[in-house]
Amino acid sequence: MSNLYRPDRAARLAVLSLGPWLLLATACPSDSTTTTDSGTDTDPTTTTSDTTDPEVTTTTGTPTTTDATTDAPTSATTGPAPAVCGDGLVGEAEVCDDGNDEPDDGCNSKCEKTANVLWTYMHNGAADEFDSARAVAIDKTGRIILAGIEGVSPADTDALLIALNPDGTELWRKTYPDMLGERNGFEHVVVDDDGNIFAAGYEEMPDDSAMAVVRSFDADGNEGWSFVDGSPVMDYASNRRLLLADGALYSTGQEDMLDMGTQMTVRRHDLATGEAVWKTVTQADTFRVLGYLLVRTDAGLLTGGFAVDEDNMPHPVLITLDIDGTIVDSQIEDHPGGGWFDAAPIGDAGDLVLVGRLAPEGVTGVDFGLRRVGPDFTEKWTVTKDYEFLFGLGNGVAVGPDERIFASGFFQAPGQFDNAFAGLFAGDGTEIWTHTYNNADIDLYDDGEAAAWGPDFLVLAGQSNVLGEDLNVWVRAFATD
Repeated sequence: MSNLYRPDRAARLAVLSLGPWLLLATACPSDSTTTTDSGTDTDPTTTTSDTTDPEVTTTTGTPTTTDATTDAPTSATTGPAPAVCGDGLVGEAEVCDDGNDEPDDGCNSKCEKTANVLWTYMHNGAADEFDSARAVAIDKTGRIILAGIEGVSPADTDALLIALNPDGTELWRKTYPDMLGERNGFEHVVVDDDGNIFAAGYEEMPDDSAMAVVRSFDADGNEGWSFVDGSPVMDYASNRRLLLADGALYSTGQEDMLDMGTQMTVRRHDLATGEAVWKTVTQADTFRVLGYLLVRTDAGLLTGGFAVDEDNMPHPVLITLDIDGTIVDSQIEDHPGGGWFDAAPIGDAGDLVLVGRLAPEGVTGVDFGLRRVGPDFTEKWTVTKDYEFLFGLGNGVAVGPDERIFASGFFQAPGQFDNAFAGLFAGDGTEIWTHTYNNADIDLYDDGEAAAWGPDFLVLAGQSNVLGEDLNVWVRAFATD
């Protein structure tokens, strides 16, 4: 099997840490640090961005708070609009004017709408190896649960859970070693109404294979049941997404099967024991299908990701199952290069928002892609973020009040490596603001892996490369407007 889909033991941990884009394309390194803030784009098909001042790296393990501007802007009521941005008066040509040039308080020095950063949290494990938040969930109290990996040696990782208060202060942090001393990690996390935590991921075996895992924890991170699944023909397996619905827990992922390709997996789990009530697998008439998203729809369950054709090209794929696990529909897009990595319901008509990567016709490289579709997957609009034909990818999406959409991912800008990305969009695809982060000290893998909508804040979770510390868990909260 090609290393594109089954990396060797030395490279696999980096692949798991850096996300699905590394499984699909080879990117070029770069060097620079900027924070990108964008104004509203009324064209939901393609959005653009401007570059402003660098970000400030926060202290490890402790949230850094960015205070919102306390002086409210005053609208001009008489006479011509003010000619100068920054005087605190909102003129006709200005979206906002808060009287300062701070780019991360909701209004930048160009009087354009920007993200209002509330706090930033970072964590570096004791081994100075790479640590990453792969997923985030927020319970009904506003408590934030992060799931991912912590490096304990150059050859070993442990699964990681972190609980944060709504203000970004740490409640607790725990790691969960593999019983065999091999690598393991979490790829996704959900929380029920009682605060119980369910995390999914993988556990590697001494023979360089891996098992798909789902584990339960109480609200304090104490271990409950553990579900591990494999088969005699399975090579490398992982669960990448969980869903709480219908009084059960669902999971999706994939299994590499030696020289027989890769099959997508979907399971329904008993909440009390974790045991699989049913398991469905499919290759959708292709050689490889990888599962990343999982959402409840009126038709049943929707999973998807990408399928790989005989030319080794990925295509976006969506597969619908009924609640008994029977596949009722499979759709693979003809145009190659793309994939969907998360989805969320939106509105009352059964619409969905998909996020992933798209390869526009006639363009080299792939872009961050956000799409709204109807219940029959008919496209209503698509937003792409194209940073001068370099690589971009969307990893997570969450929908909040008034159908506002919060999405996460990364992009590569000219002269730079990965920049963590977040964007807030209206339900019609109109951009409200975008936000990017790149650590100036090293300029490597600063990636937005997951997005979540809290009671009155948004959370972007991922990783940032820090000089001398490899990857750190990196989390940033924003105001919801």
